[in-house]
Amino acid sequence: MPMPPRPTVSLRVLIADDNNFGRLMLKECLEKSGHHAILAEDGQQALELFETEHPDVVLLDVVMPRMDGFEAARRIRQHSRGQHTPLLFLSALDDQASKIEGLTYADGYIEKPIQFDMLLARLNSFFRQIHINRQLNQQKMASEAALQQLEEETEMGAYVLSRILASARAPDDLVQYLVSPASRFSGDVVLYEHSPQQEIYILLADAVGHGISAALNVFPLFQVFMSMVRKGLPLLEIVEEMNQTLCAIMPVDRFVSAIVLHIHPPTRSVTLWNGGCPPVLLLDEHGTIQRQMPPECPPLRLADREMIRHSIQTLTLEASQNLILFSDGLVEIGRRPASEGLSLIQQTLHGSRDGTRFDKLVNYLQAPGEGLTAHDDVSIVVVRGAQLNLSTKC
Repeated sequence: MPMPPRPTVSLRVLIADDNNFGRLMLKECLEKSGHHAILAEDGQQALELFETEHPDVVLLDVVMPRMDGFEAARRIRQHSRGQHTPLLFLSALDDQASKIEGLTYADGYIEKPIQFDMLLARLNSFFRQIHINRQLNQQKMASEAALQQLEEETEMGAYVLSRILASARAPDDLVQYLVSPASRFSGDVVLYEHSPQQEIYILLADAVGHGISAALNVFPLFQVFMSMVRKGLPLLEIVEEMNQTLCAIMPVDRFVSAIVLHIHPPTRSVTLWNGGCPPVLLLDEHGTIQRQMPPECPPLRLADREMIRHSIQTLTLEASQNLILFSDGLVEIGRRPASEGLSLIQQTLHGSRDGTRFDKLVNYLQAPGEGLTAHDDVSIVVVRGAQLNLSTKC
């Protein structure tokens, strides 16, 4: 019998038949037609090879030892992981009920003795489905590889970020702070450090967006801030240098809102710059707001030198007072309007005592009300005037 032309798609065909002569005849026919044959002697071996070889088509004899074709087909369908692999029974059975049962799992029957031209025609009819399956497998493999690469990059980014943050001072009785990310990476960061003269510097930065892209925006600020603080440089120079750094390497739409704070403990004087963040609150011992320091400058990357120089604010932090800093993620919990969110924060702090305010704000963040959650990164900083001289003596 003349063989049909070789197909444009070569199939991997799993053949399960306990008849050795029948298996070899099918193998020879398929390989002459450009396909690859995978041979099994019974249903159990066919199931094992299906798992390891991932064939495009399965041909199963019905009557086989250890596991018959019907049971092998049922288990193959269970192991298909959502993809349909074409399956044909090879059978000389003329029992109509058995054939109907088999069609529960199979795409059809090829009667024995096998007519090879009919078999090849049936295989050709499966080309489109098999091509789709192969595309799906390729897409799955590409997706898994991309996911693996992303996880590796995420792990590296998390490691680098943790090492950078570990170089700053941890929260203490003077400066209490928390950063709560909306995803694994935070576009918010709080850095707290003492200069060689034991002056206190705090940076609260809130990059546009959240996640890894936002975290990349604040990365350049870490080294600038920490190195300049450790040299004891003035707040104005630090802000200008951070702004110039972002202008040099970041697109204009990747700005960073920030509050930079400098405290001179002997005089309790505070120098503050607020670029695009919510107002800094000065509270007295009764939790009453004595002063608000609103943003007087655009965020870093959008500001220029003159804007920065004309937006420095000063105050004195008495022992009975607290300074409260937070990013807009706290204000916008539940996607509230900014004015409403700020009012609720002020209500939360009203009447509070020194030493309780940080916990009150954290509780407000974690339990903002029924159905309300933070959808952005959140930063909270509380500076306690009562601890100022105590902290700098340590």
